[in-house]
Amino acid sequence: MEIIQGYLQRRGVKRSRDVCQLQLPSKKLTSVPDVSRFAFLRQLWLNNNKIRELNCGSLNCCLTELYLHHNGIKSVKGALNHLTCLRVLFLHNNQIRGLPETMHELRRMQQLRNATFFLNPISHEPGYRSHVIHCLPSIQILDRKELKPSERRRSFQIFNQDRHRLLQSVAFGRRINEPAKRDKR
Repeated sequence: MEIIQGYLQRRGVKRSRDVCQLQLPSKKLTSVPDVSRFAFLRQLWLNNNKIRELNCGSLNCCLTELYLHHNGIKSVKGALNHLTCLRVLFLHNNQIRGLPETMHELRRMQQLRNATFFLNPISHEPGYRSHVIHCLPSIQILDRKELKPSERRRSFQIFNQDRHRLLQSVAFGRRINEPAKRDKR
């Protein structure tokens, strides 16, 4: 792709293996470019483009940061689940719908620490923040706000009700609601 070639030439990069980051914001891209030749690519900026659909099969699974904010993306379904090394994912200000489907797509991202989804229809769905916290347990910063322990507890209470009730009923290694056995003397 000419845009990538121009970027590499301006920076004096001659070998694909020397590319660990690509900054392609505001290039009027309508799709995610094929970057599969960059085996050591870790950071990719595709923000402020005109991307509407994601087909990220050409992205290196070792990518750690992906910036797709300010596009027109409608869904991430089937596009990001192989990116299990992501630590940063910015998807704010798109048109993403379907909170359960979106979180299902991201469920394998066990190293994801910082994510943004605000200014998307999913961020207005009931229970949005708790749902994201439940589905992405490694998340530390969501929509530019650090998670509070109380938010984690609340998410646990909502999505693990049976386990929460069990933990609430346990004291000193035995259930509170069980009658204590009395000594017969």
